[in-house]
Amino acid sequence: MRTTSIILGTALLAGGAVGSATALPAFTTAAKVRTVSPSTPQATLTRITVGRHATFDRIVFRFNGSTPGFRVQYVPQVIQDGSGLPVTLLGRRFLQIRFEPTVNGSSLNAPSSITPRFPTLRQIRRAGDFEGVLTYGAGLSKRAGFRVFTLASPRRIVVDVAH
Repeated sequence: MRTTSIILGTALLAGGAVGSATALPAFTTAAKVRTVSPSTPQATLTRITVGRHATFDRIVFRFNGSTPGFRVQYVPQVIQDGSGLPVTLLGRRFLQIRFEPTVNGSSLNAPSSITPRFPTLRQIRRAGDFEGVLTYGAGLSKRAGFRVFTLASPRRIVVDVAH
């Protein structure tokens, strides 16, 4: 497995994964949505890790505090929050990944993009951090099934994209 990490803050949590391979959702191209209560405390994104596996590429978003809601879906083009300008990404197909309520924990001026050039996952780029909504775009080599699930201890949201 090839892994790349971008650390976005200094508060990292330690711990193991929760769940098993048999409990993972299926790969589909449909939008994946998880809503949380309006009273959910704002989460802080602290780290993004990507990895290449035998049959899928993985993006792991690690959070401090709570686990935010998410919406992950295919879009014709990822648009920058606020400006409305297109986000340039490597790839031919695009996933928009939105979290709320959350903020980017970047106090280290970390890069706003990761370019692993994996078989399917080509690039990830931040597309917005505004009023409790954090948006990323993922550039993919093709339209492929994906799955999204959460893990605890530490809190993570995982996006797997099939090869």
